[in-house]
Amino acid sequence: MIITTQVHLLLFQFATAIYLMSLVCFLLRQHRLAGHTLLLGFVVQSVSQIVRCWRFGFFTLEGAFQIDYFLPWSLAIMLLVHLYRQQKSQQSGILSALWPLCISSLLACFFPPSCHAPTPFTPTWTAYLFFIFEALAHACFILSGWRALEYLTKRQQKPFFNGYAVWGFVFYSLAQLTGCAWAYLGWGGLFHWGTRHIHSAALWCFYCSYLHTPFVQGFNQRRRAGFALGGAVLALVLFFALPLIPKDYGQTKKLKIEQMNPQSATAQLPDRQNKKEVL
Repeated sequence: MIITTQVHLLLFQFATAIYLMSLVCFLLRQHRLAGHTLLLGFVVQSVSQIVRCWRFGFFTLEGAFQIDYFLPWSLAIMLLVHLYRQQKSQQSGILSALWPLCISSLLACFFPPSCHAPTPFTPTWTAYLFFIFEALAHACFILSGWRALEYLTKRQQKPFFNGYAVWGFVFYSLAQLTGCAWAYLGWGGLFHWGTRHIHSAALWCFYCSYLHTPFVQGFNQRRRAGFALGGAVLALVLFFALPLIPKDYGQTKKLKIEQMNPQSATAQLPDRQNKKEVL
């Protein structure tokens, strides 16, 4: 529904503006006000996600799991949980993670997704759990990378990045299990490897190796921080950067080269014919 989509976008943009206000409050060292503003932005975005569930004309949770909008929501709820569980003296370090929250929200505003992915979507309870666990895992990986960057630049003295990485691995493992159940219950067939599944396996193996770094001799905290930062970059590239590249990018580029150099394309024909004759 067009009206529902417009309301959802307006509410999301309003929530993004509130997140930016929270970041400004943090930069002005108004940490308590920044926390309350973050909570307000989370409430507004939650309403936006609920409104999006009616975008097909009927209520379905499929509308809430678009990763471009669901990732900022996951980042916000993790920040709020961590914020209100810590002492006031440690809240300033937690609120510094407002940077990745605001950046992800602004990217969703200026580069909105053209369609809902993935499709087809089979409405089973395992599918909902898969998207929830995967989004929480990606949020943990991003926060772990951000904390690792702060630790490497000596803005944080304690390695807070490790806890986010461990919880991200737990959520990601649960996402893989529920994804397998979704594949069986939703499609009723065997699991088939695809590009997205290979990326998921690569990221899972990366963080599985990260968990074993304490057993590697000479692997200190700074190296672990670099490892965690690399994992965050890997997650961003595989699941947020690569999907933006058109699937026919390689074919289009090859066609343009052939159009610019038609002689080079026709010159290869005799060679191919000669190879066939030899064979």
